[in-house]
Amino acid sequence: MVKIVTISSSKGGAGKTTTTISLADYWSKQGLRVGLLDTDPNKSLSRWFEKGAEKGYFEGITLVHEVQDKKIIETARELARKVDILLIDVAGIASTALLKAAGIADLVIIPAQPNEDDFLEAINTRGIVKEAMELIGRNIPTRTVITRGRQGTMVLKHVLKQLEKINFPMFESVIYDRTAYPQARFNGTTPVSYEPSGAAADDIRRLADEITDQLEQQKELKAA
Repeated sequence: MVKIVTISSSKGGAGKTTTTISLADYWSKQGLRVGLLDTDPNKSLSRWFEKGAEKGYFEGITLVHEVQDKKIIETARELARKVDILLIDVAGIASTALLKAAGIADLVIIPAQPNEDDFLEAINTRGIVKEAMELIGRNIPTRTVITRGRQGTMVLKHVLKQLEKINFPMFESVIYDRTAYPQARFNGTTPVSYEPSGAAADDIRRLADEITDQLEQQKELKAA
């Protein structure tokens, strides 16, 4: 059965688009049929995908751009019938779009850089997801992933410690600030294809494995 993952952030530069397309690239290389639904009016995901597709990247991935809130659920369900996993890219500031995208998701991921502004936005985004949970009457697991982290810095350690204190749901994986991301984007692809043996590709693999484990746990809970 297809899995739907919504990836949302209302703050520019949080790594939403990079995370989304990198995960899609990874899973497609694992033999999965991947769908991308870009609901962000900025079309960053669509532009990145189209540039890469012209160069022969992103085989096995289907992208649809839909910015009309009223069509998001219908478009997502139609695309979901054709793929194994569907990733929905949605701007958190578009609360109606997020309500709809979260309401049909098996998991919501909120990318955030390790700073106060990003985590305040992550908390706000999580609040919208909770609204969606109340509307549809079911739990929607939500996890935040730290992006553009710098290994060994006091800022990153402090942020992780503070989040642990308030039991904020986080992925253990961190998307570190690496030059492979802008280099890959310039070439229309992701580190998974650009430097498959590099550290950035390893970051994506670890996050993808965590997401897969989370989705499997939910499947087991539903079956119990």
